[in-house]
Amino acid sequence: MKLEHPEPFAGRWHAKWMWNTRPALQLDTATRMVLADATDKVAMFRRELELDAVPASVPARIWADGRYILRVNGAEVGRGPVRSDPKAVHYDIADLAPFLVEGSNVISIIARHFGTATSWWMPAPPTYSMGAGSVVFEAMVGDEWLISDRSWSCAPVSPWTAVPVPGDVACLPLESFDARVYEPGWDAPGFDASEWKHAFEITPFSTGGHGDPHPPSEPFGMLRPPVRTAFPGGLVHEAVLLSSSEHVGSPFGDDPVRQVLNDETCVREARGSEPFTLHRFDLGRIAAGTLRLRVTGAIAGTVIDIAASEHVDADGFLVTLGQHAGLRYVCASDDSDFESLDIIGTRFLHASVRVPAGAEQPEIALSIADRHRPRPEGASFECSDPLLNEIYAVGLRTVDLSALDAYVDCPTREQRAWTGDSVVHQMVDLVANPDWSMPIWHPQLATMARTDGMLHMAVASDFADDDRTFVPDWSLMWVHSVWNLYRYTGDRNVVAELLPVAERTLRWFESFLGDDGLLQDVTGWVLIDWASFYTRGCSSTLNAVWAKALEDFAEMSEWIGNAGSAAWARNRYEGVRNAFDLFWDEERSVYIDHVLGGVPQRPAAQHGGAAALWAGIVPPDRVSRVAEKLVDRSRLIRHSFVMDPVTPTGGSTGYGYMLTGYPEPEWDVENQMVEAEPFFRFVVHDGLARAGRADLIADLCRDWKVFLDAGETTWPECWTGGTRCHGWSSTPTRDLIQHVLGITPAEPGYAAVRVAPNLGDLEWARATVPSPHGFITVEARADGTVTIDGPVPVVRD
Repeated sequence: MKLEHPEPFAGRWHAKWMWNTRPALQLDTATRMVLADATDKVAMFRRELELDAVPASVPARIWADGRYILRVNGAEVGRGPVRSDPKAVHYDIADLAPFLVEGSNVISIIARHFGTATSWWMPAPPTYSMGAGSVVFEAMVGDEWLISDRSWSCAPVSPWTAVPVPGDVACLPLESFDARVYEPGWDAPGFDASEWKHAFEITPFSTGGHGDPHPPSEPFGMLRPPVRTAFPGGLVHEAVLLSSSEHVGSPFGDDPVRQVLNDETCVREARGSEPFTLHRFDLGRIAAGTLRLRVTGAIAGTVIDIAASEHVDADGFLVTLGQHAGLRYVCASDDSDFESLDIIGTRFLHASVRVPAGAEQPEIALSIADRHRPRPEGASFECSDPLLNEIYAVGLRTVDLSALDAYVDCPTREQRAWTGDSVVHQMVDLVANPDWSMPIWHPQLATMARTDGMLHMAVASDFADDDRTFVPDWSLMWVHSVWNLYRYTGDRNVVAELLPVAERTLRWFESFLGDDGLLQDVTGWVLIDWASFYTRGCSSTLNAVWAKALEDFAEMSEWIGNAGSAAWARNRYEGVRNAFDLFWDEERSVYIDHVLGGVPQRPAAQHGGAAALWAGIVPPDRVSRVAEKLVDRSRLIRHSFVMDPVTPTGGSTGYGYMLTGYPEPEWDVENQMVEAEPFFRFVVHDGLARAGRADLIADLCRDWKVFLDAGETTWPECWTGGTRCHGWSSTPTRDLIQHVLGITPAEPGYAAVRVAPNLGDLEWARATVPSPHGFITVEARADGTVTIDGPVPVVRD
């Protein structure tokens, strides 16, 4: 798709690449470069600018290979960039005019290059001079370009030092900052930068590159236009100090998080050798953003180590469940404020403070500054049930916290952009957020594919970088997110660009087709949901989800005029529908989980029947029976072999089943049905709606009350166990609008709106939803009265 760069920018930059030193690269072979020092590095740049008058607008753009903070005269302009495939990165734009003044100005950049892949960044294969740290910036100041080049100054010593990260699933990049070597005021006018050195201007050298100093350059290719309309932000959440107590703790180590945890172990076990003070803070609820630290009365050399966690145990000690997030701050001899480079999501923050011998303890205060994507005002939902109003609002906040620079699974433990999780985040934003930049961008981000066509399970991350495993069904959920784009935005260019990726990933499954037209023995990690249902062999749920993705793809292909691909998908869809009776148990009126070695197995979870209804492959005369079984609460049980033990007291022992497979059922498979976990409930609800039972969904959304009763203020990952804030659990927020009020696009791009209320037991409900043409407001009452106010034609069912 042809790129449209915002004015006054073009594909070719005026700016040059810069870093604080010559890129640390070395030859591995005659044609292959590698990083000579693949450790985390932070560089600081400044450029002075004199202005006789401030222009009305000063458009600027910036990109860094890692992370950046852009400031003007000490005030933050923005942070970025968004995570991306390193071969398809996106720059950010900003207007600097509001930050500039007549006279002296300073533009400053803090840039971070992680060295090794993280949850949100993966390195590009280095060229002969690029891939070891770089930043590029340009701004139109009046009629002249201010560009990144060697005229910028950079700090001779960085106050940040690299901290080795253990490298587990939930280990985020750490920070260690030494305020004793930091020069306050460096990013403001009047600072003496005479001892700072010139920035190193990088000339890109790659095979065929010709040494052109201006982007586009390999290994990044064309730097693409921005995909977000504003920088992340939000509220500031002050942490409450619960207690401060003096102890002896663990020997001093390099990892600040491990230091706090080891110190707490020493306190718990009444042992230790190093004096320290333990401060315990509570934010009151989950928050996600940059960590702010205020220190008062510190002596130079005082060390503050901070660790984050969603949980504490009965004695008030952190229970991380694998989360490894925090930082170290070494104090200078005065009061100071510090803000982390990257996001930390948590409820509890504990700090171990070590002071030089004989020194007084400083006072410290902690807070979290939100760094999630914007959600402008305008969209709303309200109904006659206060419980559902609260459930709607909690879902909004959960998605807000899980929408950073991309949709992430959770803002606390991982912060990875999982390809399948994001379909729920997207659907919530499409009905409840007037800013559609992320629901449009995220499916494009997730197009990173393996060489076999399968999408990476967690895009632009360490998981994509090493590609050790994949979740095949996450690609199918991604196809549905593309279908959502088609229905809500009607953007033919975007959909047409994504459909070849969708077709290739759908065709990946064909190698697993049996003669009966069903998928069998699909490899990879078939996740679907954390509930205890079985997918080994020939899975009813996987086949039905594939059928739904084929149906979605066929509809989109027909819309853009690709009849051939549509016919292929329809044919495969019919193959699944015609063979799906293999899973039907007539006596129990259920679809069983799987067939193993040609033998139908007895477990029958909610998933197979729900996915079959969603895909429209249940025979019409059977639909009502399937729906009735799915909502028979006397039969439903909640069970997760993997996640039920992932609690502060559970030991996280269930993860072993991800390798060995599930054991024999612990429930009565003849008379009980394992219920879908919160994520897959969107399929249950969509399936029931397609079966004509949307009237049940308002009451089904009340199932989330169990979380409110437990004191949660965001939706956890599972009914039991997992993280305490998971965007994929927020389907009621979408469903109350899409199914209860029945507001959906009747035509692609909301050329018309369909309104089909199914209030259930509600007396009334009203919502205002965004569309490309403006807001649409619907109010429905139990007496059948429906009021609609909007800019597009209305279709009533």
